[in-house]
Amino acid sequence: MKPYDSVTANIIADSQETEQHQDALDRRQFLTRLAAGVGGISGALSTLPAIAQLSSGHLHPDTTQSGPLTPVVEAIGKEVWDGDRLNEDAVSELIDQAMMKLTGRASAKEAWRDIVLPDDVVGIKINPLGGPELSTHSIIVDKIVEGVYGAGVLKKQIVIWDRFEDHLLNAGYPIRQEDGEARTIASDTEGIGYDDEVFYESEKDSVARRENESTRSRYSRIVTQEVDVLINVPVLKHHAMAGVSGCLKNLAFGSVDNTRRFHGKPIYCNPSIGEILEHKVLKEKLVLNIVDGLVASFDKGPTYHAESAWKYGGLFISTDPVILDVLVLQTINQKREEMELDSISKLANHVNTASSLGLGTNTLDQVDLQKVEV
Repeated sequence: MKPYDSVTANIIADSQETEQHQDALDRRQFLTRLAAGVGGISGALSTLPAIAQLSSGHLHPDTTQSGPLTPVVEAIGKEVWDGDRLNEDAVSELIDQAMMKLTGRASAKEAWRDIVLPDDVVGIKINPLGGPELSTHSIIVDKIVEGVYGAGVLKKQIVIWDRFEDHLLNAGYPIRQEDGEARTIASDTEGIGYDDEVFYESEKDSVARRENESTRSRYSRIVTQEVDVLINVPVLKHHAMAGVSGCLKNLAFGSVDNTRRFHGKPIYCNPSIGEILEHKVLKEKLVLNIVDGLVASFDKGPTYHAESAWKYGGLFISTDPVILDVLVLQTINQKREEMELDSISKLANHVNTASSLGLGTNTLDQVDLQKVEV
């Protein structure tokens, strides 16, 4: 983290406060259950949302939805890591195979034609917060650019973006605005900024953390004025305040300002994540989500810590951001169980909220989950 990066410093401070509060809350809940005579594993699990039991097969289906199953691909690359070196050819092949499996097309070029149209201005929302070690990998972004270009989208119609220039630069994404090439910009890039006419307003926040005492979070002009469709490329990682930082949080909090007010107790980023994504500038433009799990984290997120990161070597791909966050949560919980850490499902209530708002499904019963191994 750079010394002047106040955004990351605030995230770390809020995370530490959340962890301290959660430790105290866990102790109070334990004592309350003990006093009430509720003991054993079943008593402890009963306090968690249904989504927490996904790996045990106890996720309660959302029966309000019907229709065809949503395609979801879990892509595992057995050859993507050669020690500490990333095999970019293997990653490239993994993405191609996953896109073909997702769409049922015979080639990656045909697959990308199902996602974008030649006249689209395509926004690729990455997550650069974790620096060079735990951010969206450039090889994945390069493959997306190659794919949409092959589908007929001119490179000048491609925008790689996030909220902050400092984070992009630190993760290895230089700001680029040259004519004829894919642009890399941030919401705080000069001339971009936020749209005063398009905002999310809510008092369900922490008053002390509001920017300029405002209850509004304005949407970036990148999503309101620059792009026609969005491809969301988050990282598979733990988040101390929201449980996971996956598709939903990456796109929601990466698209608006004044987000620190939603961090910490008792909000834990819910319901703001889902409600921000409800707006048509995000909901109607989102066409694809690719979760970068080449490197993942199971603790101390959303920033990078070597002791809580591992080379997962996989991707999750779907048009549905909610079910991908279910898979992210399951994957992190499984890793935490291996490391003898508690489940973080009790912090990830925004996933169920997003499903209830119609942003996707939170049950595997309603998806066609397919696997690819390369």
